[in-house]
Formats: sequence, C-alpha cells, structure tokens
Amino acid sequence: MTERDTANRQSAALLRKQEPRVAKYLTALCSCIGRSTYLLAAAAGALILAGQPVPAATSSPTPARQLIVATAAQDTRFATAFAEVDAWVAKKAFPGAVLAVGQHGRLLALKAFGRIYSSANASPMPVDAIFDLASLTKVIGTTSAAEILYDRHKLDLDAPVVRYLPEFGGMPGHDRITVRNLLSHSSGLQSADGLWRNANDPQDLLRLIYATPTLTPPGTVFAYRDTNIILLGEIVQRLSGQPLDRFLAREVFGPLGMKETGFRPSRTLLPRIAPTEQDDTFRHMLVRGVVHDENAYVMGGVAGHAGLFSTARDLSALAQLYLNHGSYRGKRLIKASTIALFETPQNLPPGSSRALGWDTPSPGGFTGPLASPHAIIHTGFTGTSIYIDPDRDAFVILLTNRVNPTRDNALIGQARPAIHTAVLSVLDGADPKQ
Repeated sequence: MTERDTANRQSAALLRKQEPRVAKYLTALCSCIGRSTYLLAAAAGALILAGQPVPAATSSPTPARQLIVATAAQDTRFATAFAEVDAWVAKKAFPGAVLAVGQHGRLLALKAFGRIYSSANASPMPVDAIFDLASLTKVIGTTSAAEILYDRHKLDLDAPVVRYLPEFGGMPGHDRITVRNLLSHSSGLQSADGLWRNANDPQDLLRLIYATPTLTPPGTVFAYRDTNIILLGEIVQRLSGQPLDRFLAREVFGPLGMKETGFRPSRTLLPRIAPTEQDDTFRHMLVRGVVHDENAYVMGGVAGHAGLFSTARDLSALAQLYLNHGSYRGKRLIKASTIALFETPQNLPPGSSRALGWDTPSPGGFTGPLASPHAIIHTGFTGTSIYIDPDRDAFVILLTNRVNPTRDNALIGQARPAIHTAVLSVLDGADPKQ
C-alpha cells in the first residue's frame, strides 16, 4: 500500500468520526492544496469544527479566477429560463428584473426583463439597472466585513456582544448574546420592526435596540431579526475604526471592482435606479434612490441590515469570490477556511438552516427543489436574491423591484422557486464544461 493510499484510508476514517460538515470544508481546502495532501485537508476540516487553528497548506494555491463574460449564447442556452422570468413579469410579480448566471468562472447570462417600474409608460429595465438590495446588505456587506475582521483576529464569534458594544448591556439576557448568535439569528431578541416610528436619528434608533428585550434564551430559537445585523454593523464600525460604508468600499467592493455598489447612490444615477415602493405612510413619495427600509432610512441610509444598492453584474463578482474560496483577480480577500466556516449551518438551534450571516436551502424554500444543500443563499425584501452553489460551481442572482408600487404584492414567493428551477435545469442539462 502506497503512502497516498494509507493517507486516504486514514482520511476516510477521520471523516466517519466527524460530522458530515467536514466534507464542505474539504471542498474549500482542497482548492488550495494538492490532492496528495488530502489527509491534511481532512485534519484541517476537523480542526475547524473543533475551533482550532488550521495548519497552512504546503503546496501553491490555485490561481483565483476572475469572472469572464461569456454571454454570447445566452438567448439560446437559457431560452426556457428567460421565458420563465418573462412569464412572471406578465403575471405582474414584479415590473422588471435582471438575471445573472455564472458557472466555472464565466458569466453565462446577464439579461434584463420588463420595465423599470410599474407604469405602462416606463422605460425598459436596463441590464445595468441599480437595485435597492434590502437584506442582501446583510451578506454582501456586513457578513463580508465580519469575515475580514475574523481573519484579522479582531472579531471573536463567541465573544459576548457587550464586549464590543458596552451600551448593549444592562437588559436581562443581553450579556449572554454572542456574535455567533447575531450571525445565526439565534439571539432571542425582539423584532426591531417599527422602531423607526420612535426614532429621529441613528443614535435614537440604536438606543432603542440596546434596550430591546429578549424573548428567548440565546441559541434556543431561530428568529430572523434585522436587529441582529444592525448590531453587527455597529460592531464592524467599532472594530474597524471606520464607517461601515467606507470599510466595505475599501476592503470589499474596491478590490472586487464593484464600482456600482454602495450606500446612498448619487442622484445622477437615478435614471438607472429601479424605484421601490410608493410610500404613503412615512416619506410620502415614490421611494427611488434612497433606501426602502424605514429603520435604515432613519439611520441615514447606512446600516448593517439594509441600504446597499448594486447591479447584477457587480454582485456576480462577489459570488465568484465565494466560489473561489475568498480570492479574486489574484488577490486573497478572505481566508478559505473562513469562507467555509461562515457557509456552514450553525445548528443554533438544532435543525436550523442558518449559517453565519447566510442561509442554506431548505425544503419549500425560494431556491426550489433542484437547489444544492451546500449552497449559500439570501433574499431581500424589495425582491432581490442570491444563490451561490459550490457543488455546481455556479451562482444565480435575481434582482427585481417587486415592491413597486406596493409591498402587498407577494407573487415573488412563487416566482423565485420557479425561476431558480428553470435556471438550474439549464445548468444541469448542459455539458458542465461547455
């Protein structure tokens, strides 16, 4: 028996003893090390689960792919998927949309559908339309920032939130809430919905959040809360010493070439910004070019949970960063082991699909029945979504303004799984190297 055979047998034994999550770490780690060091990858995966440092790989990392535009055949190859999007525009699930699909380091589809808002006289949706990402801000922005600070040993996932935000202390149960609880939405905090009604500025709103009661002990119940990521955004600012928007521009969007991603877009971009809702309750205007989320609006348009604007093309670069396990255009932004850690369901509480910041597919979810169980996903209230699939080495980005003219339109709940199923069917039916 060769040394490699022995290593593989030892690796298999180790995998049998560990949780199935180790396999996901191997995907990331093996992209950075040679096959002959498979045993090291298995051991490293086990160490990650145990919270221990990972030994450095001994071979050279694979060069990070830069996303290459390869959309020439999109109308033929994705005809059925494009027809599905058109059908949902016709059903008035949303006025318009932009769909981006990538696989194996190539942008295979980038197409616009419908109109930029619901009026019959509205202009066609441009392919470079800028959308209010809503809660995609949580993962595109704040989670990426948390990963970078974790890499730099500034952020401890199991530290209590009060270590970084002393003002958060004082309420029963707050001292037991950790950063990991925030990222996995298992903090037990009450919802922040409606806080904007009683706040005039960011500090007002933060004071209300610091005084938010806990409903359940941390780690015992999953409850998706904007509060969690608003707090995480504040932690990012304290640890980085920079406003959240400036930190992300410098550390994430700039290196990825995401020139059209950011908070508080310039008014010169208004013709390309897809309007969201006709707000007759708070701002009494058609919301366009300012954040739709009311709490983020009170916070000045920059918050951990909402406020980012972007294009499908820009978001494709970030999706490729994750598929590259943290590298892009020859530069490493985030360690592969950190990407793998944040993609892994935290089991808080047991059975939860939530990873760190990200969600993962679950039965009946928006990604449809063909979704990989190892994918990372998220949605935004305005009608946005992102799906990143390491098994297919692919991503799907669907940006819509489904809240135009009103949030009462809930057809997006039917449209998303149908569109994702159509796209994934195309990817599965084609030669993966074609």
